[in-house]
Amino acid sequence: MNRKENVRRAVHFENPEYIPLMFYSLNDIHQSDLVSLRVVQLFGGSDNLTSEWGFVWEPDRLGYELSQIKTPALPDWSGLRGYRAFDVNRPGRFNQAREIMAHNRDRYFIADFGLSGFTVSSFMRGFENFMVDLYDEPARVEELLDVVFGQEEALIRACAKQGFDAVGLADDWGTQQSLMISHDMFLKYFKPRFKHEIDVAHGLGLDVYMHSCGHITGVIQDLVDVGLDILNPGQPSLNGVQRLGNEWAGKICFVCPVSYQTTGISGSADDVEKEIRDYGTYLATGRGGLIGLVARGLETLGSTPELQETVLKTWLKYYGRENRLPVFAD
Repeated sequence: MNRKENVRRAVHFENPEYIPLMFYSLNDIHQSDLVSLRVVQLFGGSDNLTSEWGFVWEPDRLGYELSQIKTPALPDWSGLRGYRAFDVNRPGRFNQAREIMAHNRDRYFIADFGLSGFTVSSFMRGFENFMVDLYDEPARVEELLDVVFGQEEALIRACAKQGFDAVGLADDWGTQQSLMISHDMFLKYFKPRFKHEIDVAHGLGLDVYMHSCGHITGVIQDLVDVGLDILNPGQPSLNGVQRLGNEWAGKICFVCPVSYQTTGISGSADDVEKEIRDYGTYLATGRGGLIGLVARGLETLGSTPELQETVLKTWLKYYGRENRLPVFAD
């Protein structure tokens, strides 16, 4: 069984031979079972700060590549009717992806949108504006979301022609304590659109992956309901790994990093080992449902090279092709 097939089995609970590993960095593609390839240009234009969606980033990026928005694409609603979305078939969009895929045919490839749905919409309007709009301008919000989700669905169709195995969405639904918006708002504006988007992807043979940081337990069941295949809760420990397992193990495939806010930044080797073992104990099933995520380049967040090496060695100790551990047992 090659890497791609093993990942598919892990995602769909069809008895993988081992727990797959996903490395964020393309420098580690030789070790990674899943490979995420960006298909939307988030930084372009003459200033290299303008996204394809039209919003402009602040120039002072801290740590990871994303920062705050300097100029929204639609600072007022007058521009919505004349807004022209980017060309999903832009020449060159998939050139890098095609080259990497051609040389690594046994990997499971994710077409990474970088940002999606809620996050894109809030950046197009400006975050504070958009949060007010949800209450004061529901009709305009619906119109904007139709534009954003419609564009994403067009991109999904384009990605399906390129040989990807999944599309990757990214929406940070949680603060450190609760959802970013009320659950009622999620149900009203977003759940039906995610359902349609995921149905489009599934109809084209693609799985759907979503990254979401923060406290997101309030929407996980909704994401399961609409058919999301793979969930990367960016902060599993914040949501409670045991709770995630008790409520959703076997219902959705989890992709989990060692916390890049706590354990992966300032934890001990014992802390790292416990967190990784907990993922296997609570989230894996004998049929699949767990993928390990290896984050790199965390020095800018306060980690040390030594700690990152410990994290990597611990992942490899328990996961991956050489170990073939579907579950842990003491």
